[in-house]
Amino acid sequence: MKLWNNSCLRVRAFLFNGFLIGILLANGLWVGSVRGQVPANARNWYFGNGAGVTFNGGAPQAVTNGQLRSMEGCATQSDANGQLLFYTDGSTIWSRNHEVMPGAVNLGGGSRSTQSALIVPYQNSSDQFYVFSVASSDQPTGIQYSIVSMNLNSGLGGLTAKNKPLLSPSSEKITTIYHCNNLNHWIITHELTTNAFRVYLLNDNGLILTPKVYNVGSVHQSLYRAGSPHRESKGYMKPSHNGKLLAVAVSDSVEGGFLELFDFDNQAGAISNARKLEVPATVGAYGLEFSPDNSLIYLSTLSSKKVYQIRVSDLAITATLNVQAQRNASPGVGALQIGPDGKIYGSQPGEDYLMVINQPNQVGAGCDLVSQAVPLGGRTTMAGLPFNVDTIPRLLPKVNIELAKLGGCNNILLSSKTQNLDVNYLSYQWYLNGTAVTGATSSTLKPEKSGTYLLKVREGKCADIHMTSTEELAVVLVEVNPTATIIPDFCGQVRLNAHATGGIPQWTGPGINASNERQDSLIVSNVNGAQTYRVRVTSAEDASCFAEKDVTASFTRPSPFRFVTSTQTVCGDTLTLRATPNSDWDAFSWQLPDGRSLAGATLLARQNGQYTVTARSTKTGCVSRDSQMVTLNPYPKLQLAIHQIDTCFATADPIGLEAGVLPDVVYSWLKAGRIIGTEQVLRVNDYGWYTINVRSSAGCQASDSVRVSSNCPPTPPIAYVPDIFTPNRDGMNETLIVYSTGAESMTLTIFNRWGEPVYEGVSETAVSAGWSTWDGNFKGQPVGTGLYVYRLAMKNSFYPAGFTRKGVIEVIR
Repeated sequence: MKLWNNSCLRVRAFLFNGFLIGILLANGLWVGSVRGQVPANARNWYFGNGAGVTFNGGAPQAVTNGQLRSMEGCATQSDANGQLLFYTDGSTIWSRNHEVMPGAVNLGGGSRSTQSALIVPYQNSSDQFYVFSVASSDQPTGIQYSIVSMNLNSGLGGLTAKNKPLLSPSSEKITTIYHCNNLNHWIITHELTTNAFRVYLLNDNGLILTPKVYNVGSVHQSLYRAGSPHRESKGYMKPSHNGKLLAVAVSDSVEGGFLELFDFDNQAGAISNARKLEVPATVGAYGLEFSPDNSLIYLSTLSSKKVYQIRVSDLAITATLNVQAQRNASPGVGALQIGPDGKIYGSQPGEDYLMVINQPNQVGAGCDLVSQAVPLGGRTTMAGLPFNVDTIPRLLPKVNIELAKLGGCNNILLSSKTQNLDVNYLSYQWYLNGTAVTGATSSTLKPEKSGTYLLKVREGKCADIHMTSTEELAVVLVEVNPTATIIPDFCGQVRLNAHATGGIPQWTGPGINASNERQDSLIVSNVNGAQTYRVRVTSAEDASCFAEKDVTASFTRPSPFRFVTSTQTVCGDTLTLRATPNSDWDAFSWQLPDGRSLAGATLLARQNGQYTVTARSTKTGCVSRDSQMVTLNPYPKLQLAIHQIDTCFATADPIGLEAGVLPDVVYSWLKAGRIIGTEQVLRVNDYGWYTINVRSSAGCQASDSVRVSSNCPPTPPIAYVPDIFTPNRDGMNETLIVYSTGAESMTLTIFNRWGEPVYEGVSETAVSAGWSTWDGNFKGQPVGTGLYVYRLAMKNSFYPAGFTRKGVIEVIR
């Protein structure tokens, strides 16, 4: 939260039940976060070609009554209630009635200057403002300033000073950062052709015209190419919202460009520690803005329809965001500016809407850039947007105290450690048991009495801050009070605590070794029966100052409870888990994968996941845990609904047998024990039983069957036997193919001219698709060309006696 405060800030913190409670009072506001809210005086924006938006209703809404026409820079000022006061392009100032403020013309700002205007409230005043005007880099006037008083012209404002010179020549950059007192301002400019920042202080004496000069970072050059001047004067300069960083975009808007990041000290106004990003993505660098949490920088360029998301910590580009344009009036993207709603808005020159980044703290594309987000009621943007003046959120200060043991017995030093406080402006007061210690006003204290100590600190740097240490430290003599505690979840393990003060403990006993003998709290294992441990605490400064005691640990340790296997995988919807009781473990409870708990030695598992059993011994009080990972793989659910199909196969179309769509399975269709298909649908044109088997990748199977039976009138078997074939190894007609219908079994015998059989084959099933029989060989040798007699015997269930067909086959080689 940001503070708009011109009074002192008082801070108190104290320790209560182990939790730090920080209360910061500033005009009734709580302060504890680095990020604040953009104040109401930034709710109205006027920019571009008569465009404007207001945030007074929450979401930005277009306003079309503005008179401003600026190619680039602009600034707008509202009051604490969000009511418009005035706006400017750096050359002219318009009042809230959208009329030119008397005399507020020719102020020196250029409409083609990146940051042509900056409005700064004087000492948080609501009626006096400094207006800075920045000329474009090709104009000699540089930066000038004027002063606006809202007490003039019946509250519409007027000038009390005009065209006061500040810096010439100058780049087109200017910004402001609040002083750490949230009252004064630092006005930051940059010279052209040098690497010099000029930092001016605006305080209760007005604008101090003698600047602090910091030569740091890159030179903003004046370049000449082909006789035409190009200057690295373009691009915005903006601070982070906590006032600790300063980012500068530098380009000549034609080619080249880079981003630089600096540290800023808002108490001294110092700029330091330059870091630079100069890559192809920064060509034409122009608009920039920090995310609300100051972890990211968003950079736009005048050379591409892209916005780059850059991580502050290492200047790495974390996302490239594409910007869609409707008119494509400009090749690039203009200014970026955070709004009162914490979103970042951007201008596209020549377009009649604003883009927005809805989640600017989110790294990557999840920041949600919307190209055409805020319509402008027919008005158009140009390159600029008004800059909002941020206050510096005050970080939560903290004071800790530490205790150090010096040489000798009970020789102790208390010292302080502060956070977010300037040690050069601190005063101290130590307290013992709630009473101030006389003369104890330094950052350290050597206590002379036992008791509870705390420290109160006051900082008088930029605000009057009072803090109390988060700790109250007890100072005691060298002492030891050992305890031995059985650890219930780990049978046979005992935690030994020395409860030592004033020195380092030294343990002896079973299980003590060099790695743990000096620990105040340690764990020993394999305790069985009664075991005695001794601990001695000796002052590190005085060996004669020590304390020594014994402690006894007694325990009879059962063996840990364990399952036989850590995993169980089954096919089905349930699995019974069993924890078998024994003499050590006689009570059980289960932790289910969904977080529920059930008691008992058995459990019916209905879901996948880890099942943890807690075994308890009512005899010893020990607890042991083990887990089983259960995987339940469901059986595939076949959808073979029809189990009897009566057909005559009257047409040539086969019947489709549908097993159903099943994920992650292998289909197997069988007939008479033989696999005849591996697809979801089996096309059949023959009678009989068909079985479908499916198997999932987990090995779970399901099967079903369907019978295709004939409802045709009885017909005798019919066969067709070719009268010639050519087994001459030319790849054609090499085998005698027999075609049949209605035959359930066939026997083919072929004889030579001497009546000797040279081939006999048997088919036990119908082969309407063709039965491949004789290949023209006898006893492995080709027979000769000539005529051969065949006999074909056929049977079916309607004609069990069968039919015999005879004929002659000619073999041609």
